[in-house]
Amino acid sequence: MKGLDELYTFKMVVDCGGISPASRRLNLPKSTLARRLNDLEKRLGVPLFHRGPRQFVLTSFGRECYGQCSRVVRETDRVFEMADRVARMPAGFLHVVCPPLLGTLIVEQLAAEFVDAAPKVRLHLEETAWLLDPRLVSADLVIHAAFEPLPDLDVIARRVASTPYVLVAHPSVLAGRNAPAEPDDLAEFDCIGFGPKSTAWGWRLRKGKETSRVEFEPRFSTTQLTALMTAVGRGIGIASVPITLCEQDIRSGELVHVLSEWNPSPADIYAVYPSRRALTVAAEQFLRLIEDRLPRLLGHNEARRNGTIGKPRPSD
Repeated sequence: MKGLDELYTFKMVVDCGGISPASRRLNLPKSTLARRLNDLEKRLGVPLFHRGPRQFVLTSFGRECYGQCSRVVRETDRVFEMADRVARMPAGFLHVVCPPLLGTLIVEQLAAEFVDAAPKVRLHLEETAWLLDPRLVSADLVIHAAFEPLPDLDVIARRVASTPYVLVAHPSVLAGRNAPAEPDDLAEFDCIGFGPKSTAWGWRLRKGKETSRVEFEPRFSTTQLTALMTAVGRGIGIASVPITLCEQDIRSGELVHVLSEWNPSPADIYAVYPSRRALTVAAEQFLRLIEDRLPRLLGHNEARRNGTIGKPRPSD
């Protein structure tokens, strides 16, 4: 609308008490403000100020005009605030990738909740354990879990949670035998591997400031946590698993916590996306939902900090 800039300039000059303070407030040259005021007076055909060497006094018309300008500016600000709210509403297509078990336990629930609250979003949830770079499948967001620092890729990886792992076994694995007392004792037991078949199998264990690496040749290995838990439940061997999957079974006695003073490496959960600029409003809001709800839904207490489910472990 013609004259809107001039009306806003007039109001700000009056509010600030002169052109010089308004120039500092708006970060605009005094000459620009003076020109806008002159243009406004020419268009109106009536002076707004009594001019003098040190005088800054509104005319009668100027006072009336100021009241009207104030209302116009308020309504204009409301229009821009409304436009900003519309621009921040999530809409369009959103492609999210996450590990299968994490999807089953958490992300599927959050995805459905998000779509229900954002009717203009069309969300596609893909579940795979191995994808890191979202650009490979044109995804907006990848939820990725790892035990080691991520490789140096030209993407953004934001850590959103971490989960502890523990060593567990079915009671039958330890029946009639002395339970492992030190990491080296694990060599006497069958172990289960979690990772690709090319993994150099081993666990890095920590007890306070002590660390120990235990290498093993798995009797059974898998890339899926569901298969890992099935093998543990069948008594195939000792495994490192997320505490969220076995805590209840440990309490009930269905599983035994092995080397309880030694902790395997935890898994970190990352939200990975191509770039900050490429993050759509829908992806940004879904990411905030993940950051806020994922740790709480996994149910860890403060001592365990933010928990989640990990992807298959590469060699420690």
